[in-house]
Amino acid sequence: MSKFDPEGEGYDMETAKAAGLKPDATGHWPSRDPKSGTILKGRKHPTYHLTEGGEADAGYEIAKDPDGRYRSRKKADPDGVPAPGGYGY
Repeated sequence: MSKFDPEGEGYDMETAKAAGLKPDATGHWPSRDPKSGTILKGRKHPTYHLTEGGEADAGYEIAKDPDGRYRSRKKADPDGVPAPGGYGY
């Protein structure tokens, strides 16, 4: 198995499985680990834009962490104060 590239077009199945995630009834795997906020799709994945839109609609933003991974976190309030809760939902 090749190493997941957060900038690539793949999906991080290894992290998804390690987090105990499973596909839904349609066979679709989650785009994000709900506990850590880790985005499981690479930025060039064909449906990455749908993940970005869903996160934004839910009041979250995706940011790149120093380890090179993208994670979703609650948006800061209008005054720029980070929202409590950090990653995930």
